Amino acid sequence: MNKELPKAYNPSDYEDGIYKKWEESGFFNPDVCVAKKICKQNADAFTVVLPPPNITDKLHLGHMVMVAITDILIRYRRMSGKRALWIPGTDHAAIATQNVVEKKLWQEKKQTRHGLGRKKFLAEVWKFVKETQATIIHQLKKTGASLDWSREAFTLDEARQAAVKRMFIEMYNEGVIYRGYRVVNWCPRCQSTLADDEVEYKKEIGKLYWLKYGPFVLATSRPETKLGDTAVAVYPGDERYKDMVGKKYMIPGVLGEFEITVVADRAVDQKFGSGAIKVTPAHDFTDYEIAQRHHLPMKQIINEEGKMMANCGKYEGLTTAQAREQIVKDMEAMALIDHIEDGYEHNLAVCYRCAAAIEPLLSKQWFVSVDKKLKKLGDKSLKEKAIEVAKKGEIKFVPERFSKRYLDWMENLHDWCVSRQIWYGHRIPAYYKKVRSKKLEVRSDKVEIVYYVHGTTLDNEKVKASGHYNVALSELGIKQSHELKEIVKEEKFDAVFCSDLKRAVETATVAFGNKYEIIQDQRLRECDYGDLTRSDNKKFEAQEKNFITAPCPKGESYRDVEKRVQEFLAEVMDKYAGQRIALVAHKAPQLALEVLLNNKTWEQAIDEDWRKKKAWQPGWKYKLEILTFVGEEKPGDGWVQDSDVLDTWFSSGMWTFSTLGWPEKTNDLKNYHPTQVLETGYEIITLWVSRMIMMSLFALNEIPFESVYLHGMVLDAQGKKMSKSKGNGIDPLAMMQKYGTDAVRMSLIVGNTPGNDTRMSEQRIADFRNFANKLWNIARYIITNYELRITNLKTNKVGLTLADKWILGKTSSLIKDVTDDIEHFRFSQGGERLRDFTWNDLADWYLEVSKFEATSEKNKILNLVLEELLKLWHPFMPFVTETLWQEIGHKEFLMVEQWPKRGMTHNLETATKFNLIIDIIKIIRNLRSEYKIPTEQKVKAIIYAGKQVELLQSQAELIKNLRTGVGELEIKPSGAKLKQAAWAAVGEIEIYIPLAGLIDVVKERARLEKRARELNQVIKSLEVKLDNEAFVKRAPKDIVEAEIKKLENYRAEHKKLKEQTRHLK
Repeated sequence: MNKELPKAYNPSDYEDGIYKKWEESGFFNPDVCVAKKICKQNADAFTVVLPPPNITDKLHLGHMVMVAITDILIRYRRMSGKRALWIPGTDHAAIATQNVVEKKLWQEKKQTRHGLGRKKFLAEVWKFVKETQATIIHQLKKTGASLDWSREAFTLDEARQAAVKRMFIEMYNEGVIYRGYRVVNWCPRCQSTLADDEVEYKKEIGKLYWLKYGPFVLATSRPETKLGDTAVAVYPGDERYKDMVGKKYMIPGVLGEFEITVVADRAVDQKFGSGAIKVTPAHDFTDYEIAQRHHLPMKQIINEEGKMMANCGKYEGLTTAQAREQIVKDMEAMALIDHIEDGYEHNLAVCYRCAAAIEPLLSKQWFVSVDKKLKKLGDKSLKEKAIEVAKKGEIKFVPERFSKRYLDWMENLHDWCVSRQIWYGHRIPAYYKKVRSKKLEVRSDKVEIVYYVHGTTLDNEKVKASGHYNVALSELGIKQSHELKEIVKEEKFDAVFCSDLKRAVETATVAFGNKYEIIQDQRLRECDYGDLTRSDNKKFEAQEKNFITAPCPKGESYRDVEKRVQEFLAEVMDKYAGQRIALVAHKAPQLALEVLLNNKTWEQAIDEDWRKKKAWQPGWKYKLEILTFVGEEKPGDGWVQDSDVLDTWFSSGMWTFSTLGWPEKTNDLKNYHPTQVLETGYEIITLWVSRMIMMSLFALNEIPFESVYLHGMVLDAQGKKMSKSKGNGIDPLAMMQKYGTDAVRMSLIVGNTPGNDTRMSEQRIADFRNFANKLWNIARYIITNYELRITNLKTNKVGLTLADKWILGKTSSLIKDVTDDIEHFRFSQGGERLRDFTWNDLADWYLEVSKFEATSEKNKILNLVLEELLKLWHPFMPFVTETLWQEIGHKEFLMVEQWPKRGMTHNLETATKFNLIIDIIKIIRNLRSEYKIPTEQKVKAIIYAGKQVELLQSQAELIKNLRTGVGELEIKPSGAKLKQAAWAAVGEIEIYIPLAGLIDVVKERARLEKRARELNQVIKSLEVKLDNEAFVKRAPKDIVEAEIKKLENYRAEHKKLKEQTRHLK
């Protein structure tokens, strides 16, 4: 007799100890698996990153779904010999974390962040972070997740901060990130911008105001924004308004008349209102786009607190709601309201964090351009490339229907606003320097710069790119310099600077030398073209955009020129505040001025260069008021860092590669990127998945993952969303403590299909606890009653019974099918197969057979089947399987055992034969139940077996002993139909149980006939109900479907009753 296990599996006795051993083994780390020869050095990698939970989070069922599914993938791949890596981490969740800490400070100390100041407030945040981060990590470990904790990351740790800075700088240098004015989603409560996909919408019933608007009557839900109107837009070709397009009108308003222009634009919905809409460019996204297309002025009237600004006169300081009420009253008094329509349903934009109404505002923010063409992406934009990889199938969505949602979002994507007006997060690596005069008498806060280009050189005449080559002016150049002298003789400057290259010095000396001291400065030199110096200038210009960020061979890039010009300007700001200076230099420094002072990208500056447009002028004027520097460190004194932080999704969008060491070219990045699968919720396709794809394409020009598996929401048993207020939430940690982690995981896997919401109840978890206990008891029975050997599990085919061959074949099929299910993301189906095999094939049939079919091979077979079964179950239920594996006597962990191979043959003929025996046994059991034959009563069974006589006779002992209660069994090829007997058939095989002496046949026949009559009435009633079109149309769909199912069941029962009655005659 072997060691006896406890009768019931108590998860809390084992789980923490098992996880600790797993961690200590190091096998969560694929490098350790390679070192210990669990997998080969050159094995394929299988990488997944954990969607980092917010540090403010407590583990919830959404996390549990993700963990359960991903751990199946990782454990299966690890057992399959792959270098399986699952990278853990947490998200700093900027806005959410800051809000929590602000509330906590106020509740505990009555302090505000502004009262504390940035430095002290952030110290409080980091204190909070360390506490909560430890909690969520502990909870993740409780789930059994086989994460490589040696690679744990945090979206705001030092490594990620360095990566985020580098990404921002590179995107800025390539013109993908820019700072500009646009209408943004502004949350007055959070005092910050939100990205488009951070805005939620809720239905609101309000009013639609029809305004008398000069020659128009216009409909609007926001009459208060009339104060910021600058146009009226109509649909192109609208017959009602076509003669008005292009004209200007004076419109009466509550603050007096104002002028608008009528424009035609396809953004107008002809069916809304009167077909003409008022345009408020500073406070509506569509209106802003219209204004951009038609060059309309913009007037901001609402501030960041959601209140009317000073330019709103007597309405200044009112909230938008208060202003709306007052302005409508005033408009009614002026007869400017045509009518007001009640019950107008529209979507109200609200903040996804605090649910405050969003206010579209014109604001200067940092944006990621999704339409900027990039050479490294084959002259495609981030948006175009992100669409392309999905359309080409490089990234697959599971389920596939979500690829349409992704593509719909991407095709309509606007530039992404990435700056947030909060303190906690990745601070934007941009620094500003403003002109500040140290002299009290100087009031101006700018420096005026007049830029002159040197005269023509001999190289210019030969169309050569001079670069740093010190070429002199040609005769034409000297003549041009004298002409310049005449142009500037009436001008007054406080200083004159020039490049130290001969052509610039000669030009400046001729034009300014008699009147000013010429200050030479190397930082104003032309770009150093390196090996391309004095090459054909036309050929150089054809490729010059390649040298914006990449240097010319052995030379400089335009970004290098920008950096030195910026350094020069920073010094000028300090010394020449409120003054006027002249610069004489070259092409590249002037393009740098266009970038630095006129907010152009390098591509724009090159495309719009006056040399290409032949638009020379005697001096270009620039105003130097503020300089922007983007870099990892402050460039010097007087520079102030941008106070905003980056959108949280910016850093989490880099998650697949920043966790592997980017921007360094690490071995991890080489070996484990792209990752294979991202498992996440379908609700963040736009928030996170789309950003990850774009960020990876920009940083590495490769996809971040090959497949995206999307799970749905976990709802309560009634299909309602769980919430604290409803009291219908389920705490997974409490459930794990009560029922075990495996039970919670299984309850979220089985019945859960990708992309669909799943219903959850505590009873469901309890059911899977019971199943885990069933598996435990199956193993306990085998371990206790059989001699288990860990080696030499090969079976002798000669000594195998039909049942032995059947279970081995079933096991082989199970290995194949479960493997395919995991490979194709059919986790629920795989779990169902395993449960069915465990409960039915193994426990209900083969174990029962083994109790009286004593053969020498039973030990081996049971050992083999149990071990293969534990391996198959391990990714789904890791704790109970690992515990049982150790109890069998294995020294190595189950988690690093080889995944079962499909070596055992599955013989269809064997399976068919044994399945026939099972069917016959089931029929005998069912007949006893239907005729209510007492359990203890032995019966006689007569089987007309046809061609299967020999098979059935060989398995007669099984038929008699597997809980059929058959005392006497006759098996014949055929025979006469028996009367007053229970009857059933399997194909051509007939089974009879004579009932005489077992039951009162007359009374039983009367009972069956009565039940048949009752059912007939019920069936007729249901048929009438379902023939009623009104009922079918009006009743809820699930009610109608339930009634149809009832009718089908009643008809089947009625048919069965008629058949039974016939055999009792």
